[in-house]
Amino acid sequence: MDRISCLPDSILCDILLYLTTKEAVCTSILSRRGRHLWKDLERNADSYPIQKFRLTCDTSEESISTWLDVVIGPHLQELYLHLFLSNVSITLPEGLFTCPSLKSLVLKEGIHFFDGFKVSNVYLPSLKNLEVEIPFVDFDELLSGCPAIENLTLDLKIYCFCIRKLHMPHTLKSLTFLEPSYFYEETQEICVRETYTLSLEYMNLRIVSTENAAIRVSVFDFPNMVEAHLSISDRAENDHWVLLLLQALNKTKFLVLKDSTAECMFCAPASKFPKFHCLLSLEVDVPCFNKSFMLKLLHNCHVLERLLINIPLLRPVEYYGPTPPTMVPNCVTSHLKSFEYRQYQDSADEPDFIAYVLQRGLVLKTVTIHVESDFDQSTKDDITRELSAIPEGSTICQLNFI
Repeated sequence: MDRISCLPDSILCDILLYLTTKEAVCTSILSRRGRHLWKDLERNADSYPIQKFRLTCDTSEESISTWLDVVIGPHLQELYLHLFLSNVSITLPEGLFTCPSLKSLVLKEGIHFFDGFKVSNVYLPSLKNLEVEIPFVDFDELLSGCPAIENLTLDLKIYCFCIRKLHMPHTLKSLTFLEPSYFYEETQEICVRETYTLSLEYMNLRIVSTENAAIRVSVFDFPNMVEAHLSISDRAENDHWVLLLLQALNKTKFLVLKDSTAECMFCAPASKFPKFHCLLSLEVDVPCFNKSFMLKLLHNCHVLERLLINIPLLRPVEYYGPTPPTMVPNCVTSHLKSFEYRQYQDSADEPDFIAYVLQRGLVLKTVTIHVESDFDQSTKDDITRELSAIPEGSTICQLNFI
């Protein structure tokens, strides 16, 4: 005899509450009576309020809408939605944007807003984390309805719209703004108010600009910045704002410069060449290696401990920036512990720079050279032999070749 089936629904629901959602649904195959019993867990939401709901699926639109109607309410604190629906998108319930307890909202693909949606009706007083990958009309106004926001991620997978203006809340601590890698024809303007810069600690920007899509960023100061990732491709040759942005990052400790971000410094006057007083780790992509540029950069990184240089696509670019001082950078002699060089081409400046760092890096622990893979084995052996023969200033330095 099936004793479990004889139990009252209230007791069976209590048992199901100890299972995961997937396990509870699977119990529907155990008996005819239990086929729909798991759905009572939704209907008992007042007694057992759902605080966290994470859904990644490709099921029917009807099921997803039912689940959302159940979980969205005054007790919901975290919602994560990532849907894979063929030619179908889910419309978000209006009540989602007035949840008083919602702290984290992540909206990935396959989601749309309901017809007649007004951004001015959004009020999420407890929201601290917002991650969005879906088309939106007015992000600026959306953020005004999130007075406690601390972490913001806008990942624009496609250009369905244009962000004309984006003001960051003063509460923001982490900003990730990612554009697609291809171009579009609208004018892009991202404005940053001074009030928000005081608390920002993390920044990750991927921005593409063309002659028809100029970007203007109002930059002031980032006194609490800890880590910044910049991937800025400015095809409009209007890199003045990029230099201002780099200057404003003078307090950051970890910096990653991708794409053509570092290239704007190749023509920077001495007064605008950025200085990084607190920088501990630097990863920099350069269009081509230039010893004068790297030495000038090292002179302006006073306490740098880790340096990674990468040349992803060799593209000759002349350096017209300031001439570096003749003295050895303080970071090289006193702070630099790790140095990594990727896509080593064995060009005119490269062996000299490697020797410069090896001989004057008195506290170096590891130096790693990634030799260009297109070289034949004989050339690779010659490069390894020549660089290994360079005398090292540090007695504990380990030289590695990849």
